[in-house]
Amino acid sequence: MQRVPLQAREVAIIRRLHQVIGLPVTQIASAVDRNKSTVYGALDTNWTSEKRGRKELLTKVDVNLLVRTTKALIQQAAAKREVTLAMILRRAKLKVSQTCARKALQKRGVRFRKMRSKPLLTKDDVKARFRFAKKYRNKPRAWWRSHVQLYIDLKSWKVYTNSKSRALAAQREVRGAYRERNQGLGEGYVVVPKDLKQNTGAAAAKIAGGVGKGRVLLWHDVGRAWNGKAASDLYLGPLRAALRRSFPKKRKFMVLEDNDPSGFKSAAGIEAKKSAKIRIFEIPKRSPDLSVMDYAIWKRIQTLMRKQERRWKKSKTETRAQFLARLQRTAKALPSTFVNKAIGNMRVRCQKLYRAKGHHFEEGGKSILV
Repeated sequence: MQRVPLQAREVAIIRRLHQVIGLPVTQIASAVDRNKSTVYGALDTNWTSEKRGRKELLTKVDVNLLVRTTKALIQQAAAKREVTLAMILRRAKLKVSQTCARKALQKRGVRFRKMRSKPLLTKDDVKARFRFAKKYRNKPRAWWRSHVQLYIDLKSWKVYTNSKSRALAAQREVRGAYRERNQGLGEGYVVVPKDLKQNTGAAAAKIAGGVGKGRVLLWHDVGRAWNGKAASDLYLGPLRAALRRSFPKKRKFMVLEDNDPSGFKSAAGIEAKKSAKIRIFEIPKRSPDLSVMDYAIWKRIQTLMRKQERRWKKSKTETRAQFLARLQRTAKALPSTFVNKAIGNMRVRCQKLYRAKGHHFEEGGKSILV
């Protein structure tokens, strides 16, 4: 049965019983034949039923302290030890249970999460990255697409020739799954470790790839050995040929590469670049987040390869040569819109790097290109 709304006379009586006589809410509710929620509503127009229940043990000030303490301890630990809730509560001097603290942190979006892998930056690395960001953060997207003729990198590709090895490749791409707490070991929730070494059926291939002018311009299997001689052969052979073919009117070329000392920065490699009239657009050390091949191109090719394989029958096999030919076709077929967007994304990345003052930055949002 629906309750009749309070009349003005009833509200006046309730407030008099509480403010003048001092009766508790329970007795007032009994006297006027109303429930406690109605009485509370008459006493406080801003009151809602959410105010009932146990009082929060942690105030907003306490939770702010909890968050600050968590951040401070994590920075002190420097990823060398695990920071527990017990340690956080001891440092903050808050006498509540770990469950209470955990719930308070979760409401602020602070959860225990898996550590992420990033290159270890020295103080000099951070300074160099900040200088780079300060210099280039205002360059427009078109500048990144025209100033550098070729963005190159080297990647070792595992070759998957049968359904068993393809299943392993697919598992390596899975980040996680939505599940209940007790389903962690169930079928569909367990994958092999990504660093587990397994025979895929064929030897891996080292591929030198490069993008420019909205497409993949360089795709070359460098063989098993990567050293100064291999780098020299790459610069004077397929790389120089790709540049001359794509930019016939140019006599000098700008190329962005990483700081690999065994090949790109070797004495033989440096000498070959001089002969091929190739200048290098320097990026800071340990900065794959500033190499378009690392942050976009390789990942996209890998995703497309796995997508193709999902439609195949289990009985289908490939030879190593067939796999590598498909890999090259997939790379060469990347849309120019994707490649240009990926290269132009350097503008966003430099701005994020500048705001991070040279430290690691979140690559989500506009930096997601897949």
